[in-house]
Amino acid sequence: MFVSSVLRSPELVHTVLSSFQKPGGYDSLVLSGLKLISTLNGRITAEFPVEKKHLNRLGSVHGGLLATVVDVGGSLAIASKGFYATGVSTDINISYISGAKEGETIRVDARVDKLGKTLAFTTIELYSDDRLVALGRHNKFVAQAYAHPLNEFKQ
Repeated sequence: MFVSSVLRSPELVHTVLSSFQKPGGYDSLVLSGLKLISTLNGRITAEFPVEKKHLNRLGSVHGGLLATVVDVGGSLAIASKGFYATGVSTDINISYISGAKEGETIRVDARVDKLGKTLAFTTIELYSDDRLVALGRHNKFVAQAYAHPLNEFKQ
């Protein structure tokens, strides 16, 4: 069941991101501006501009939005390992370090720390101007995801 050979292309991660941003879903409402900067095997970098719709009542980026970014970032890191289906969340946590304001750009650095037969563990760091804004962890159940026909790896 382990991935023996990754055939993945960077386009797969773009395809997965596009599926998150498909009109009508939650991610399309809040993360339509999320753009991939780079994809490597087990790592992605993305960014998005902080818009008015991302702010809390005090004018700083909303913590719920950052939690959504941790969710999507972890999934995209798993996609960079060749997965179209990226599993189901089992645990997600986030530590808020500093704020970000409208007009700033949030950089998302996400990596797969471990990919096992049943679980994947990811770490997501969010930065604005090289200042750490939040640190997240996102774990996913991936056992069933291995069988998806759009995956790009050999088992």
